[in-house]
Amino acid sequence: MTKSIYAIMKQLLITLLAILLAFGSFSQSDNSIEEEIKELRKKANLLYNEGVRFAEAGEYTEAHLKFDESLFIYPEFANSYLERAKIKILRQEYDLAMDDIVKAMEINDGLGEAFYIRAYLKLLMKDHQNALTDFTHAIQKGYTEPEVYYYRGLMNFELADYNSALIDFTLSIDKKYDFAYAYNERASSKRMMGDYQGAIHDYKQALAYDSTIIVAYDNIGSCKIKTGDFQGAIEDYTKAIRMDPEYYLALNNRGSAYYQMSNYEAALNDFTKVIEINKEYAPAYNNSGITKIKMENYLGAEKDLDKAIKLNPEYGEAYINRGYAQEFLGKFPDACADWKIALELGIEEAAKYITECE
Repeated sequence: MTKSIYAIMKQLLITLLAILLAFGSFSQSDNSIEEEIKELRKKANLLYNEGVRFAEAGEYTEAHLKFDESLFIYPEFANSYLERAKIKILRQEYDLAMDDIVKAMEINDGLGEAFYIRAYLKLLMKDHQNALTDFTHAIQKGYTEPEVYYYRGLMNFELADYNSALIDFTLSIDKKYDFAYAYNERASSKRMMGDYQGAIHDYKQALAYDSTIIVAYDNIGSCKIKTGDFQGAIEDYTKAIRMDPEYYLALNNRGSAYYQMSNYEAALNDFTKVIEINKEYAPAYNNSGITKIKMENYLGAEKDLDKAIKLNPEYGEAYINRGYAQEFLGKFPDACADWKIALELGIEEAAKYITECE
């Protein structure tokens, strides 16, 4: 089996000490050896500090080299492994980063930041449950930066534990009052729990601290839709679109708000723009299709819904809507076939239409 880098470095250190001993650089006393080891630690720490400065300046290649040198001189320097792991994560060298994190933990199992970095790496790998566990271990071992609570909150959110997520985002805000993204995510937790007014308040707080969080405007609009404030929703979606005219999700949502207000021309205009931006976005074709049904353009609707189903063959809503269009076109067997598929895909509303087929 090939030796690990850690083992090789440790052997090199032993060899180095042996050579120095052979040339009389050390006395045979334990105290003298200990002094030399302290000197090596001091040199390793200086190299480590240089590496940190390079990393902070964004000069990651130079930083990596300094951490390599630090570990060559003193292979049991946990922080050098940890900082080198961060650079490897930036380079998307996840397996190598994990190796360095494990080395740091083997040297110092009380290093809370090591658990935090491993958790972040697992987050990137979409291993949400194990990431959550490591973020918790980081906190238990004394690493309590605002970010650790924020990321643990994200993992709780991904695992649909919205109350725990809300608590974590609140803890993050308590430690960093202007943490805009924590406000944004806490708002999303409140939205998922049905607290739409509380969510709107937090989204506005997020924008107060960072006006570039475009998604906050989109999310405010979605909350207003839930409260029946369609005009207010349109205004917020429009703010997001002004900031990014290619933000097709906000365009799609604004189109849906126009649809709810029976402004079908404006709705169709937005859905058409979405399709121009992202031709693979099935919901836009579905929405365009149902809008054309309202405008009595049944052939156009059928064509759009064909596309939605082609992009997503499991799209139950598109089947039920295509059934409507086909019914108006006099294609009753086709309509019945689509409604049956919709029901199989979980669209319960299709059941009442199937009775017309019997």
